[in-house]
Amino acid sequence: MSLRLQAPALRAPTIGLVGIGLVGGSAAAFAQEDPSAAAGGGTAQLPEMSVQGSAPNPYRADSTPLPRSPFTAADAPQTVNVVPRIVMEERAATTVREALRNVTGISLAAGEGGFSGDNLTLRGFSARSDFFIDGIRDFGQYTRDSFFLESVEVLKGPSSIMFGRGSTGGVINQITRLPLPTTQGEVWLSAYSPSGVRGTADVNVRAGEVAARMAVMATHIDASGRDNVSNSRWGVFPSVTFGMGTPTTLTLSWLHQEETNVPDFGVPYYQGRPLRVATNTFYGLNQTDREHTLTDVVTATLRHEFQEGVSVSNTTRWANYGRQVSATAPRLVASTVANGITGASLVNRQPQVRNGYDSILVNQTEGQFTFETWGGLVHSVVAGVELGRESSEIVRYGQTGRPQASLLFPDFYDTGNIRQTFTSDIKTVANTFSVYAVDRIRMGEMFEVMLGGRWDSFEAEQENRATGLTYDRTDREATWRAAFIFKPTPEIRTYISGGTSFNPSAESLTLAANNAALPPETATTYEIGGSWNLMDGLRLQGSVFRIEKRNARTSDPANDTLQVLDGVVRVDGFEISATGQITPEWNIMVGYTRLNSEIVESNNANEVGKEFANVAPNTASLWTTYNFPMGIQLGGGLSYVDRRYGNTSNTVMVPAYTRFDAAIAWQPQDGAMRGLRFQLNALNIGDTRTYDTVYTGHVVPGVGRTFVASVQATF
Repeated sequence: MSLRLQAPALRAPTIGLVGIGLVGGSAAAFAQEDPSAAAGGGTAQLPEMSVQGSAPNPYRADSTPLPRSPFTAADAPQTVNVVPRIVMEERAATTVREALRNVTGISLAAGEGGFSGDNLTLRGFSARSDFFIDGIRDFGQYTRDSFFLESVEVLKGPSSIMFGRGSTGGVINQITRLPLPTTQGEVWLSAYSPSGVRGTADVNVRAGEVAARMAVMATHIDASGRDNVSNSRWGVFPSVTFGMGTPTTLTLSWLHQEETNVPDFGVPYYQGRPLRVATNTFYGLNQTDREHTLTDVVTATLRHEFQEGVSVSNTTRWANYGRQVSATAPRLVASTVANGITGASLVNRQPQVRNGYDSILVNQTEGQFTFETWGGLVHSVVAGVELGRESSEIVRYGQTGRPQASLLFPDFYDTGNIRQTFTSDIKTVANTFSVYAVDRIRMGEMFEVMLGGRWDSFEAEQENRATGLTYDRTDREATWRAAFIFKPTPEIRTYISGGTSFNPSAESLTLAANNAALPPETATTYEIGGSWNLMDGLRLQGSVFRIEKRNARTSDPANDTLQVLDGVVRVDGFEISATGQITPEWNIMVGYTRLNSEIVESNNANEVGKEFANVAPNTASLWTTYNFPMGIQLGGGLSYVDRRYGNTSNTVMVPAYTRFDAAIAWQPQDGAMRGLRFQLNALNIGDTRTYDTVYTGHVVPGVGRTFVASVQATF
């Protein structure tokens, strides 16, 4: 068997490490053979050696294998953006949402309609169900903290052959901090303006073949510029690996996170634009608006490496997600704004009250094989079987007696006479069985082919426990992906690829009378792209793509209470990014994406020719740091999001914005403070009015100017 690695930039440090090992081994042997050393009469003197090599690039976290794939992020025939831990720390990004500001082609979305927590669109298509942890679906509705993450990978393009249903625009995969072969640790403490504190710790200990790691977090932050909006979270992530350094390893981990906050549903639209009131205006109610989430994710992975290039792993995950939400969705009282905004204008406090319980049990067995066949073809194959059971229950409540609010001066402490009534209790259970295989075929130095396929069986059943009404749906779908890769030089990779994905009606574990009889939507993506290691440490990548659904859901012209698969929707786009080091002191992560979305055909005439909801035509991001002498680092960046429409008829629009961030840090190089890092971040330094999440009936402003003072201690 043979395995060829292409990583020219890593050769020098690898040789250097081998040299260090040889020096150490030679010194030990010399000490044993030298009589004077053995007698304690002196130490062996070796000639001085200089071992040189470039340090690992802190922004390039693209050399590890992608989940369920024989490729790394650097050599995959698709666009992959990786946000490493160091960038999240430099930007004071405490959540996955904040980390994704470094990735273009993404728009955040609100959580109304029964959903809460993280929600976004990726390359124009919803990715609410496309979050993963270490390659296994992370289905829960909660705010994903970054305290236990090593990096966040955004795999763009159809990913159904690797991850199953959904993933039309791509997936977000969170890489966790699992046990390391060395003993080390760090502690972060941060203070926020106007008010907030956060503390995290990450400690790893190894003893022989056992390594254990513990990451912990506690945070309470008041949203700057938003009255009465706050967030409190705490979490732990213990993990342990048995058999460290041996062919057989067992890794166990447990994520436990709890969150209590005041949910923010922002402001309504007025005349097709976000209502222009003071940025701190909040229409919620004291002791009424609240949210609590409880997340537990337990994972066990057993892996055995038979020999180089041949391994088998089995992963079992059980996860449980609970949430209780009582929020205010503000809606204008039309009669009070008919003649413009006045002191008498009012807002209805529309209740959004629900409890949710989600769970998932998954077992995945996967084999990885590297072998050579006729003609010198080198195959790297990943193949697996996945079994899963998911359930989701949502209990909704209605409320009466919520007092109306003054549009300009809402009273947070207005109690009213609120009464809560039960509305519905709906539970959905889904069973999944999947088989998949991906083959990377290397033909000499310049050419590669990727062929992959997957077959999914997805059975869902939903029951309204209040009425006894049930729906069920079974979908069996095959998806494929293929790519041709051409490498004219070791530094340049180009590719052309195509693939499919599918979106069943019960994709998010919800069914309804209008879609329970519908087969899945299917999408096809074509992409041409490439990457160029322009210099040692700096990588450019870009792509041009089209994503098209020719059987999109739309209303039935004969019965508007039903849906049919007669729609055609399309996204054409291109993107370019650069990641790495311009010089050894200058790091950069920059990107730009252009998306042209269009509803080509629909039975709703108001949608035809319009753009998708919540898709920004242009997005750009930049983060860069420069390391000065004496351990001083300056950093800065921006996030640009173009205007977006709040609905598919394009009658409400959210304006574009640019947010600027900055940071300064000092890391003493010697003395008693060596191992400390002092950092000051300014988030949204221009106090720009931003709009983070968009929905049909409301839009949620982003936080105002926030300063974060932090100290890190490593040991």
